[in-house]
Amino acid sequence: MNKNERFFELDLLRGTAVILMVFFHFGYDLALFGYAFYQTTLDLEWILFRALILSMFLLAVGMSAYLAYVNGIRYEKLIRSVVRLLLVSVIISIGSYFVFPQQWIYFGVIHFIALALVAVLPFINRPKTALLLGIAILLSYALGYRPLDPLFYYSIEHWSIPGHTVDVVSFSPWFGVVLIGVFVMSKKLFGLAIPQNRWSQRVAVIGQHSLAIYLIHQPVLFGFFYIIKFWF
Repeated sequence: MNKNERFFELDLLRGTAVILMVFFHFGYDLALFGYAFYQTTLDLEWILFRALILSMFLLAVGMSAYLAYVNGIRYEKLIRSVVRLLLVSVIISIGSYFVFPQQWIYFGVIHFIALALVAVLPFINRPKTALLLGIAILLSYALGYRPLDPLFYYSIEHWSIPGHTVDVVSFSPWFGVVLIGVFVMSKKLFGLAIPQNRWSQRVAVIGQHSLAIYLIHQPVLFGFFYIIKFWF
């Protein structure tokens, strides 16, 4: 598998996750505006759907981190990427506070990715260690081990962090998925080769602009539903 194919498959993974994310948020907004009566934070099928989308995004984070830094860490590029994500995170937090003042986003997926990009660096050239630690984090979480819960409850009590937020991505278990992504890319574990036709290429193009789409798709959906609500 050559370099171009690797990037294509990575963009395709991101693009698929973006499309599923837009569908998820469309369903979330339907319920939020009163056009549907399910609960995306409580219904099992919606919880699993979100977990699938998030896993695809974070797997791609680990895979892209391996590609970017396996031959050496370019700290200028790393700092630029992290600062950009942190600025986006601040915008998201401020925007969510005005829309959802009781459930604002203090540590969503972009906040998490900014931290994960730094935390994953020691494992870039240790993919087997990354795999074992990733599996251990996932298993420990499944068995009920929540090492960051005391910090979470302390933050609620002392720092006015909301107990429930519209988007939170905890370090455990999700960093485990990022670590597994490092191993997947190091071993080129992509499964069957995906043909590059016009449809897969379009999805890959979407993946190349995943951050921009992430930022604009909810304001567009909100505007759409507000217009519908105003009319009817």
